[in-house]
Amino acid sequence: MPPSIVLEVLQILEGEVNLREETRVAEQAKPAIKAEEHAKQAEQLAEVQHKLGERTEVVVDRIRALENGEEEFGKEIALLRQVASVMLEAKTILAKADTGKPAIAAETEAIELLLKSKRINPKGGGGGGADPGGGGGGTTNDSALTLIGTGVNEKENREDHGVSQATGDSGPKLPEEFRTGLDEYFNRLEKARGK
Repeated sequence: MPPSIVLEVLQILEGEVNLREETRVAEQAKPAIKAEEHAKQAEQLAEVQHKLGERTEVVVDRIRALENGEEEFGKEIALLRQVASVMLEAKTILAKADTGKPAIAAETEAIELLLKSKRINPKGGGGGGADPGGGGGGTTNDSALTLIGTGVNEKENREDHGVSQATGDSGPKLPEEFRTGLDEYFNRLEKARGK
């Protein structure tokens, strides 16, 4: 599978994880805001879900366009179609201004399905053949830094307390599956440059 497709699926996965978190926040805020405001938030969440579903459909088309895409990646195509179907269900629920358990459950199902694919999920292992686990010959114009995202709470109020960190990690923490995917992506880029 070309790294650009794997990266796009990882970005869709991150988008769905963020959407689920935003849905939870909207549900928790529901008692404190007017019904119209909650409905507007749910409508915005439904639009985000719709866009993620469209991106998933585009990935399916990209995989099908690969040489022998239908034969080699039939399971992944079927899985991503199922993801798109679940995303449509989640969009429909959110469009009814429902940010409760049914919406969150549908979003969670989409996340679990995205994580299910062995060829797309970097933690799932690689394919067999003459080049087990080897990469595709694809290229990408997408920056891997777009995986970091903008965060969940736009109204968050952060304060600098003047404490500096002398040792440890720098930069934002990404979920393990993203770090593994990025490591694999950059390793493949370095191998391609070395040839």
